[in-house]
Amino acid sequence: MITTLIVFVLFGLLLITLEAFVPGGILGTIGVLSILSAVAVTLFSEDVDWTSGTRTTVALGIIIVSTGAVAIWLRFFAVKLFNRAFTLKTTIATPTSPGALLIGAHGVATTELRPLGKVELDNGTRHEVRLLNGHAPVGTRIQVITTEPGNLVVTVV
Repeated sequence: MITTLIVFVLFGLLLITLEAFVPGGILGTIGVLSILSAVAVTLFSEDVDWTSGTRTTVALGIIIVSTGAVAIWLRFFAVKLFNRAFTLKTTIATPTSPGALLIGAHGVATTELRPLGKVELDNGTRHEVRLLNGHAPVGTRIQVITTEPGNLVVTVV
């Protein structure tokens, strides 16, 4: 009978440990049920001649040892193992948007800006822009003040 209890507890702890590698909750649930089965066998089995105090002590011992083993596993082994295996050590530079390089550039409106339109910057490139406030006719001098997804934001100079 004691061998059965040991097998239930060790099998449960093994399944709970494997839960760290195979997420989903199924292995951990079966592991917890296995440990609870060991507790139930301890409390209700007629095969051993234990007193009720001994049964209760062994059942509490199973729960305490299992909880302690899982806590030690999570605290000292699982977190460090996963931290080493799955942590990216290199840094990746964040790309700058091409429009960010144009902030502060000047140009001329080639279409009416109401508030969307097109401009030609002094460096010869054409861009779709959004005028920050109001409207501007063709030929108005503008300055790029910021960017937003899809176009540049300009203001009249």
